Amino acid sequence: MSNDKTILIVDDEEGIRSSLQEFLSLSGFKVLSAENGVEGLKILEVDVPDLIIADIMMPRMNGYQFYNRVRENPDWVWLPFVFLTAKGEDEDVRFGKELGVDDYLQKPIDPEDLLATVLGKLKRYEAFESRLPVEETSNTKANNAKDQVDPLTNREVEVLGLIVDGLSNVEIAERLFIGRATVKTHVSNILSKLGVPNRVAAVRVALKINLIDK
Repeated sequence: MSNDKTILIVDDEEGIRSSLQEFLSLSGFKVLSAENGVEGLKILEVDVPDLIIADIMMPRMNGYQFYNRVRENPDWVWLPFVFLTAKGEDEDVRFGKELGVDDYLQKPIDPEDLLATVLGKLKRYEAFESRLPVEETSNTKANNAKDQVDPLTNREVEVLGLIVDGLSNVEIAERLFIGRATVKTHVSNILSKLGVPNRVAAVRVALKINLIDK
């Protein structure tokens, strides 16, 4: 199988990192690897992948910290992001989903599940990418795209701005003095109006078509 896509694997366990790299390489992907989030960021500065797979528990910079650093960069915010998690870490899964992580793979990782997840996320983002303005720097294109989006309420714009800033639902609720259930409703409405699958995609649209002032 041939593929022009690049996958970044970030995991402090050499055995897992090596096995994932070997399988994905045999499946036709170019694979980059790092043993922690700090090294992962250094790689991103040089070679931006098409998808990131990262462990949660890592030294120096854990998976959540690495994820937030990736989201803070407009050039990386669109990257599909998959977390690796150990069996029974349900609380970590819930927290990651609230942050906007695309998916989880549970250790020990089944190769077929790995390939299905990677291909599915790449396909989904390719379809999403095709709907965005071609020229990011074109104000005309951005304004035209903005006109095609269902108008957001003032509160939804406020919530979207905080999502772009990297705040979780809990943090947004505290910042705006509203209930968590209300925040979830606003986030759901925002995703629906923008026609995107998750918070990461919403951030990219917001930045790309100037939905908020940044």
